Amino acid sequence: MAGWKPDSEQIASGQLAGADLSGMDLKGRNFRRADLSGADLAGADLREANFWGANLAGANLEEANARVVNFQGANLSGALMAEANLWGANLKIANLTGAMLARANMAQADLPGAQCDGANFTETNLWGAVLRLASLKNANMGKVQMGSAKMEQAVLDGANLREADLTGASLRGASLIGTDFTGATLRDVRFREANLSRADFRDADVREAYFGEATFDGTIMPDGTIEAGPVHEWSPEAD
Repeated sequence: MAGWKPDSEQIASGQLAGADLSGMDLKGRNFRRADLSGADLAGADLREANFWGANLAGANLEEANARVVNFQGANLSGALMAEANLWGANLKIANLTGAMLARANMAQADLPGAQCDGANFTETNLWGAVLRLASLKNANMGKVQMGSAKMEQAVLDGANLREADLTGASLRGASLIGTDFTGATLRDVRFREANLSRADFRDADVREAYFGEATFDGTIMPDGTIEAGPVHEWSPEAD
């Protein structure tokens, strides 16, 4: 992905499509509305930088340190962000469609309204993250860590959450049509008013989870039974 090496004046201009910024110290820099499409920022120090509304489509941010970075409204579609440090990053209404975020640290990141359809969050740390109203349709979230995440009214239709840990998360009013929770840890998760049609909970730990007013239609419960009626707190029948 590496292209051309920009000088300080070119960096300040923000016209950096295809530029090679890998490993650079860009801490606190202002890239507001900059064009960084296809740029290489792998391993760069981006802490506290401002990418508000920037174009980072197809950019490489693998292993970058983007702690507390402002990506609000940025286009990160198709970006490579595996193993990046995005702790506390602001990704409000950002476009992460098809992005690769496997094993990234996104603890306490802020993603309300973000578009993450088809993104790969495999083994990503999203502990305490805010994803209210976010769209994660068909996202790969296998083995993701999402304890205490706030996902009210998020859309996760068709998402893969196999073996994920969502302990204490809130999914109130979320759309979870066809979501795969096989083997997931869902203790104390709040599914109130969620749409769980065709969701798969086989072998999931749903102890103390709350399903009040949730929609069940062809939902596969932890013991493999099919549920189509109201459930508040599910517990298997004693052997």
